[in-house]
Parts: sequence; structure tokens; C-alpha cells
Amino acid sequence: MKIQAQTQRVSLCSSAFNSNHHHYQHFRLGVKAHASLPFLSRFPSVATMSTRSSSGHWRRRKRSDDVVSPSSSSSRSSWRCAAASASPPPPPAPPTADKREVPELQTLIRRFWKVAAPYWSSDDKEQARMQLAAVFALTLATTGISVGFNFLGRDFYNALANKDQEQFTKQLLYYLGAFAGGIPIFVLRDYARETLSLRWRSWMTKYYMDRYLSNQTFYRIQSQSIIDNPDQRIVDDLSSFTGTALSFSLTLFNAVIDLISFSNILFGIYPPLFVVLLVYSIGGTAISVYLGRGLVSLNFLQEKKEADFRYGLVRVRENAESIAFYSGEENEMQLLLQRFKSAFENLSKLLISSRNLEFFTNGYRYLIQILPVAVVAPMFFSGKIEFGVINQSVSAFNHILGDFSLIVYQFQAISAFSAVIDRLGEFDDVLDTSNFERRSDPSEGIRLIYCNVESLAELDSNGSIPIDNEQQKLVDIENLTVQTPSSATLVRDLSLLINNNEHLLVTGPSGSGKTSLLRAMSGLWSTGKGEIKFYVKDGEEDHQPSISSGVAPLKVDTANDKYGELGRPSNRNYKGIFFLPQRPYMVLGTLRQQLLYPTWADDSISTSESTKPTGTKIRKYK
Repeated sequence: MKIQAQTQRVSLCSSAFNSNHHHYQHFRLGVKAHASLPFLSRFPSVATMSTRSSSGHWRRRKRSDDVVSPSSSSSRSSWRCAAASASPPPPPAPPTADKREVPELQTLIRRFWKVAAPYWSSDDKEQARMQLAAVFALTLATTGISVGFNFLGRDFYNALANKDQEQFTKQLLYYLGAFAGGIPIFVLRDYARETLSLRWRSWMTKYYMDRYLSNQTFYRIQSQSIIDNPDQRIVDDLSSFTGTALSFSLTLFNAVIDLISFSNILFGIYPPLFVVLLVYSIGGTAISVYLGRGLVSLNFLQEKKEADFRYGLVRVRENAESIAFYSGEENEMQLLLQRFKSAFENLSKLLISSRNLEFFTNGYRYLIQILPVAVVAPMFFSGKIEFGVINQSVSAFNHILGDFSLIVYQFQAISAFSAVIDRLGEFDDVLDTSNFERRSDPSEGIRLIYCNVESLAELDSNGSIPIDNEQQKLVDIENLTVQTPSSATLVRDLSLLINNNEHLLVTGPSGSGKTSLLRAMSGLWSTGKGEIKFYVKDGEEDHQPSISSGVAPLKVDTANDKYGELGRPSNRNYKGIFFLPQRPYMVLGTLRQQLLYPTWADDSISTSESTKPTGTKIRKYK
């Protein structure tokens, strides 16, 4: 069976062939609207534009607003169809970028956990947890090294202040030895963190791509404009999320360890200095939040505006020939500059807000160089502490203040990360909603059913299977009502039966629901009601899902799939049913892949330029 889409303006007709009688049925869909015009055909012959009846006459063409109930000797071969009288309204436009609201903290935390958690409970969890434990161990080691440097610095500057050359040389050698042993630990920590981030990103990319490309979710997201730029969310946002999430997690862990380690040192030197640190850090955090309150929303907008500009450039590349035929270069330039101007203006606002915040954070950062010295200097002048203790207090003060001032120092990074969390969380919610709708009760929408022809055949008295190719059912549609995703009715109560060697041409004016009928038959649209049965032969190989001996709705459930065990979902192409789109599609691969698309085996095609595709499995259909 082959279903093909083609642009043409004719009438809806059905032709039936058999050896004794020819019968011609005719119907016209008369909706005045705009839509693409599909055309159905059954192999081995090409679709017929019209056919004559065996009685030698042609039936009169009905008016476009007639409801036709053609008579037939078989009630199951008759069909009725009523079309709506207006074009379906377009799907509601998504909220504009300027109206995008910043999510609440609780929502961000929920979305962060929802996006981050699946990997740590996947099949790769053991290796991931071991690598994460190694990263935390190295981070703990770097904190110990920092504490050691703190005491080495105290003794080093004491020897320098006392003009003790022998002790100074000894402490200098200690310092150099500590550098030689400590620097590799810092480097290995960063390397282990980046490696884990890459591993995490690899898993999440496959995880989101599988959910995005399964159950035709990608089609619904694009056709209904549910979210913008899913490609950017998979490529850029996932990369940013994994790297930043690990970096922030280790920063928080390091801050806790530093706080415990250096607080004892600072409190032991001079308790009032610890109180000054608390007041300074809390006040600085409050001022930073106030000055940078606009950065979060501006970062949200910048993410979308940059993606929109990049998408405009991609469209020019994909439609280069069409634009060249139109000579639309200047128009495209205006549209692209308009998008770039929007991103530029928002970035200018972002830079202004960042500048205002930098005035404070720079002063905040440089003031801590003298603040602890000013607090403990009276103790040095009175002889209560040595000069090296001043250096030790400055080092401990900076460490603890850095822990307390994470929001001050990382405010811009946190605001950008919040935008990434929101976009990925929104994407994840859309994927979950789409897959849930596909797994919902099929009785609530259009049901697609595939029947095994061989198992449904009845045996003759001698035990043989009767073969009647002329009367073999191919497609059986019962009481089909097709609606757009926005619930506008296009086709109502359509019933028809197509047998073997019959051909059906679906035509009519634009907007009459021809392409929508094919969308319903292919499973792209499930809004409406009714039942569509395809009678196919069980020609599956052992590794392919078998066709039920009874009638079973087309249903793909990948909810329990795990990393590394993602099986191939059921595909109608492996049941001998093909839909050809109106717009030709070329895969990003070799000519061999193009010819076999989409029926090649998952593990038999290599896209590497250095390897030749071998072992390609070509499926044969009878």
C-alpha cells in the first residue's frame, strides 16, 4: 500500500475493479479554504484520475456542498463524507518573548530536579556515581591543600618579617613542594569534572532525542508551535546545563568544606573578625540581588532572541534556491536585521544591568583585600599577633567570604543558568505531555488498527486458505471525523472500504480536508473520532515487533526504555504502508541511505566518512 501526497485540484472519487462489474463512485469536498491536496494510490498501478463503471456510464458530479450516499450492492463498500464550511483557524501563537515571565524559585527547583535526576538512576548510574564520588574526593583534597597553604603562608611571612633567612629558605622549599604536589590535584579535579559533564551530556542528548523523535512528538511541537527552538534546547541548553550544574554543585560542596575548615581558623584568630565577615557578606548579597534583579528576565529573553536570529539564518540556508528565484535577498536581509536588532537591543539592556552590578561587585571584591587587615591591625600593633597571622587572617577571610558571597560573585551566571533550567524544564514537560497523550485511551480519538491478513483468513473445508485478491480488504474507515488540533471539524462521518486492486483519488478545493485525512490515516492527527483499519501481511523479521493476530491499535510506549536499551519503536513502514510527503526530504547521509530511507536497519548503516556502509539489510515486501 502506498499513500502519496500531490498538489492538484480535482474531485474526490473512488474506483472499484473486478472481473464482472465496474462501479464508479464520485464525491467532491467543497470547503473554500487553503490546504495541500493529497492523493491516494495502491500499488502496483499508479493512481487513476478517474475510472469508468462496468455499466458504461459516469455518475453525475455533485455540488460541493452535497452530502453523498452512493448506492452500492455492498453496504460496506459505501461511504459518506461531510465537510466543514470554513477553514480551520490556525493554532494559537505562543507567547511572545517580551511577555515571558520569570518562573518562581520553587518551579526552577522542581524543573532542575526533573531534568537532572533521570541520569543518576539510569543504567549508567554506577559508572556515573563512581566518577562523581571521585570528583568530590578530589574537591575535598583541594580544600585540604588550601588549608595547608594557609598555614604555610603564615610561617613564610613570619620568617620574612623576622628576617630569619634560614627559616625563610626552609618555608620557601615547603611552598615549592606543596605547589608541585597540589597543582596536579587541582588539574585532575577539573579534568574529572569535565569528563563527567561530557558523559552526562552524551546520555541526556540521547535521552531527549529519543523522546523528541518518538511518537511523532517532533511533528506536534512544530505544527502546533508549542515551544520555540527545540534544536537549541537539545544542543546548547543541554551542554550548558550539564557543565554548569556540575560546576555549581562542586562549588557549593567546596563552599561548605571551606566554611567548616576556615571558620575555625578565623574564629581562633579574632572572633570579631568573623562577625564582620557575616555582616559584610549578608549586606553584599542583599545589594547584589537588588541591583541585579533585572538580569534574570533579560537573560531569559536573550536566550530566545539569539535562537530566533539563528533560526532565521538557518531558514535562509535551507531555502536558498527559493529565495534566489524570488530575488528576495533584500527582504531576507530586513527580516534578519530585524531579529538581530531585537537581540542587540536586549543585549544592550543586559550590558547596562551588568555594568550597574559590576560597579558594586568590583568594589565589594577589592575592599576585602584591606578589610581584614584593618580589623586585626590593632592587635598586631599591640604585639598580640605576629605579622604572618595577618596574612593568614586575610587568606581565611577571603575563603569564607567567597563561600558566603556566591550569589554576589555568581549572580550573572546564576541568572543565565536559571534561563537554561526553565527552557529545558519546559521542553521536558512538553515531551511528557505529548507522550502521555499518545498513551492515553485510544477511544478518545481516532484509532489506527492493523489487522494481520493471514491470521484473519478463514480455512476452506479442505484446510486450505482461500485466496481472493480482488476482494481482499486493504483499508477500512468507519465513521471517521477529522478535526484540527484546535478542534475545528474538517471531515465528518466518513466511511469507506478499499479492496485489493482498487484505487482511490482524493481531490477537491484547497482546505477541504484532503491532507488532513492523510494526516489522520498516518497517525499525525488523532483529534476526532472513528476507526481506520489497515489490512497487512505479517512480513516482520524476528527482531521486529510482530503484528497481532487480532486487531490492535497502533501504540508505541517508550516510557520504560533505558539508556543503551532503546529498542526500535513500531513503524508503519515495516507493515507495508508508506506515506509520501508533499515536500521531498533528503536525509543527511549517503545515497545508499537515501534510497533505503526509512527502512534500513539501525545497526547496519554507518555515517562515518572513513567507513563504508556494509551489511545493509533491505526489506522486501510482497
